Formats: sequence, C-alpha cells, structure tokens
Amino acid sequence: MTRPNIVFVFADQLRSHELGCYGNDQIRTPNMDRLAAEGVRFTNAISTHPVCGPYRGMLMTGNWPMKNGMVLTDHVLRSPAPCFAEVCQAAGYTTGYVGKWHLDGHGRESCIPPERRLGFEYWRAFECTHKYFESKYYHQDETEPRTWPDYDAISQTQEACDYIRQQHTDPFCLFLSWGAPHDPHIAPPEYMARFADGKLKFRDNVNDFKTAESLWGDSDTVLPSRFKELRESRQEALEDRDNRVVRQWYQGYYAAIELLDDCLGELLDTLEKTGQLDNTIVVLTSDHGDNLGSHRQMDKQLPFEESISIPFLARYPGKIPPGMVTDALFAPVDVMPTVLALADIPCHDVDGFDFYPAATGVGGEPRDAVLIQKCIALSYNWITNGNGPWCGVRTKRHTYARLANSGKPWMLYDNETDPYQLNNLIGNPDFAHLQKTLDERTDALLKATGETDDPLVYAELIQKERSALGFSDRWNELNPERCQPMSAG
Repeated sequence: MTRPNIVFVFADQLRSHELGCYGNDQIRTPNMDRLAAEGVRFTNAISTHPVCGPYRGMLMTGNWPMKNGMVLTDHVLRSPAPCFAEVCQAAGYTTGYVGKWHLDGHGRESCIPPERRLGFEYWRAFECTHKYFESKYYHQDETEPRTWPDYDAISQTQEACDYIRQQHTDPFCLFLSWGAPHDPHIAPPEYMARFADGKLKFRDNVNDFKTAESLWGDSDTVLPSRFKELRESRQEALEDRDNRVVRQWYQGYYAAIELLDDCLGELLDTLEKTGQLDNTIVVLTSDHGDNLGSHRQMDKQLPFEESISIPFLARYPGKIPPGMVTDALFAPVDVMPTVLALADIPCHDVDGFDFYPAATGVGGEPRDAVLIQKCIALSYNWITNGNGPWCGVRTKRHTYARLANSGKPWMLYDNETDPYQLNNLIGNPDFAHLQKTLDERTDALLKATGETDDPLVYAELIQKERSALGFSDRWNELNPERCQPMSAG
C-alpha cells in the first residue's frame, strides 16, 4: 500500500454539541456520523485559545501561540521550523489548500504570495470573508480575486473534489477550510427552510441569565467610548427573554451545518469513486465553538464548553479501528504530530503530542490537563461583557478559569455533574482545595507551554512585531493600556 493521502476538513465555529455522533438529535449529520462510526471520535478535543488565528497557527506549526507568534486573529505567523504542508512536501506529497486561510495578517482581502502559503502549492484561498453568497478567493498566483459561483462552502467542496480527481501518482495533502457555520448564521434558502418552523430546542443553559448578569457586572477592563453603543445594542438582544435573536442564530447555524454535512458527503463520495477513500486519512474538525446564546453570550473566546469543545473525527481504516472513542484531552498543537504519525511521516520536535496511540486504541494518554486561554482583550464578548483576558485549565472533569489582569478566580465547573455549567463553584468552601489545585495547575501549564497570563506581554509583542513590518491596521490601535484592569484606567 502506498503512503496514505490526507484530506483535512475544518469548519469555522462548529461546536461539537451539534453533530449527531456527539448527541444532537435535531440536525441530520449522516456523513460526519459516518466518520465517527468508521473511525475515531475524540470527546475531549479542546480549542485551547478559542478564536480563529491562534487555532490555525497551532494547527500549522504544532506549537503554542507564544512560540509561533499567532497570539490573536489577524496577526502574523512566525515559524522557523517546517509547517504541516512543508513536512508533507518533503515526504513526497503534493499539497493543496481551498477556502478560508486567516493566517497571513497582511489584511483580510490581501493577496497571499507563494512564499507565505506555508508549503501549499495548489491554491484557491482567501484570507477571511464570511460573505457566503459573494465570497472571494485567489486562484493560484492571480493578484485579482475571483468570486465563488455558489454559497462558498458548496463551491469550495466542488473545487476540492476536482483536485482529488486530478491526483494520479503522488500522495496528496489537501486542506479544505469552510467559513460556515460562523456568523452571520446563514445558508441557502432550501436549508434555512428546514428550521423555519421555530421548533428549535435550545441548550439548557441558553436562559442562564444568572451567569450572564454576573458576567455583565464583573467587567474588569475599560471599554473605549466608541464601543459603548455596540455593547448596548448587543446586550439588548441578549437580554431578550423571548429569544428572537437566538432563535435566528440557531436556524442559520443548524442550516449551515446540514449543508456542510452534505458537502462532506460529496467529498467522501469523490474519494470512493476515485478508489482512494480507504487509503486516505480523512479528518473533520473545527477551530473553535460558538456560544450561540448559551449563558446569554455570543461568539467565542470564553471558557464555556460551547466555546472550547470542538469535534475531532478521523477515518483511516488502515490503522484506526471503526467506532473508536477516546476521551483523551486533545489540543490544536496535537493535530500535526498525530496526523503525520498516522501517515508514517516523521515529525520534527513540536510542542504538541502524538495521539496515535489514543486514536488507534493501542496506548495511553500524554496529558491530564490542557491550558485554556484568551490572551488579550478584543473580542465581541469583551465588548458585550467587558471581561478581559483570562486563563485556566480544562481537565476531563473540570473547567477552571481566572481573570488574567487580577488573578481573580472566575469560573469553576464540574462538567460531569453539571454538563451545562450552571453552577459556578468559585468561592464554595467545599471546593476550595480543588480550586487551589487547578489554579496551581494553571501556573504549571503556563510555564510548560511558554505562555503567560500577563496580557501586556502579548499586547507589546503584537505592537512590536506589526510595527517592525510597517503594518497600519486595526491592531495598531491595540494600546497596551487597554489590557489594564479598570483600577489602572
């Protein structure tokens, strides 16, 4: 048997809870469920820095953000070591990338030249757009963008299938990056119609106003005046107890997921018809989740499960037994060494662990906890809540987070007895020892990963690097003072 192909598919802002194989009974995801039935499902895949750029930086390098430079979205990646596709190239693979990139940092509409594509040769990509019905992309080395002819995930999948049909000799590594189901939570009309009757069952924590009011009242950073009107408008929607806006979000989110499942089905069908399916490592995952109204929150970048819990499914019958399930704590830095190990491609020394044994059921697990973090202010949730950077730890059972500015313990949940995270245990004397233990574990993981809980370090790093490159964009407005607690303002 020749070395396996790699088809790596990832959606943007797809939380694990919405797939049938993860327990959702409202959405039809037969093709994603097929990957789980015929491969491995990770139940504790965690987006450790739950926002687009940091996840993608860790995915491509196998290293934590402070090392690879991608400490927030729209920044620049720095990686002297070979990236994922470059390692595959050196092993004789052809490489292709289709869809959303969001790793370049030179502007969301800028053309990305070959030297900044991290080893991907076949190129049908765009830095970042969520205009799904008028989505642009750069075709190979053209400097003027084209427009995908359909809802972009459909067109991108068709392009990926064309790429697969063109491969005849060398093994290939193809990345397909969808922008959906990221907001604006919309899909073609025929998919939206499937959820138009309004009979949607929300997660049990959507009406958790108690937590929301605590978050809204626990602001620890100064919000610039230009954001205050935006905060008020968003809070008005989130405070609506009739859930009109949340219902719209669910409709579009669910519709987009069913569309993506159909796209995955087309991809699997193409691999099968070309005789390549069983010699291809197929991965389906996401960069982070979506709060989608849970705890009255929107977007991502919070320690809640809706934000950090992502699907990770992998099918490769050559090595992965069907129906494998593992609860190993799996981080974005682990993706590269694990997939390369499945393909028998040597991986250089990276921060991530090789989870081949966990994926195939032949060995143990390399960690008992994983660092979770938001490095600086800046996000929709920061605008809505005023809650700044935080850091903490996720174990198999517990989630702990503290505010980075003050070190104040912030969240502690027992996810086994309280899966919807409705009972914050911070300050509960019965859990004082656990809180102290997880706080110390956070310190240990910060040291081990090379990260920090000082947001000023990240802010100054960002300013320094972007100033050296001569960039003039929204991150030049990131004054370190913005990361200071309110008492410093």
